[in-house]
Amino acid sequence: MKFLKMMFGVLMFALLTAACGPQSAPPPAPADVDMSLRAEPEPPAVGDTTLIVTLKDASGAPVDGAALKAHGDMDHAGMMPVDGETSESAAGEYRVPFKWTMGGGWIVTITAQLPNNGGEITKTFNFFVEAVSGESIVNRQNHMNVTATPENPMNMPERADINVTP
Repeated sequence: MKFLKMMFGVLMFALLTAACGPQSAPPPAPADVDMSLRAEPEPPAVGDTTLIVTLKDASGAPVDGAALKAHGDMDHAGMMPVDGETSESAAGEYRVPFKWTMGGGWIVTITAQLPNNGGEITKTFNFFVEAVSGESIVNRQNHMNVTATPENPMNMPERADINVTP
C-alpha cells in the first residue's frame, strides 16, 4: 500500500510539472501590412505572366524581405492549381513568375511570411483571364478598324478567308 501511495505521488508530481512547464509562445500577430496585386501583361491572358505584389507598412513604407507564395485556382472545379513563389523584392515590390493555364475566372491567394518574425498575412484576389492574348493573330484580325456603313451597319470586318455556303 505504501508503494502505491508513493507511485501515486510521483505520478501527480509528474503531471503537475508537465502542466506547469514552459509553454510554446503563440505565433506573433502579423504587422499592419497592406498588400496589393497586379499582373503583367495587362489584361491577363493565357500564358506566362508576372504577378506583382506590393507590400507596405502602416506608414506607407515598403516592406522588403518577406517570403511570398502565390496559389491560383480557377473558379470552377477540374483544373490543376498553379503555384509560384519569390523572396526577392525591391522597394516592397515582389515579382512572382506565374502561368495562366486557361481563360476564365481565377482566384489567386498570396501568402507573405513577413521578415523579422513579423507573422504571416494572406489575401485573396480575383482575376478574369482572357482565353486569347491581345498579341495573338486572332485578336489582331478581329479588332481591325472598320467603319460602319449602310451595307455594314454592325461595323463587322469582312473576311475574305471565310466561305459561307447555303
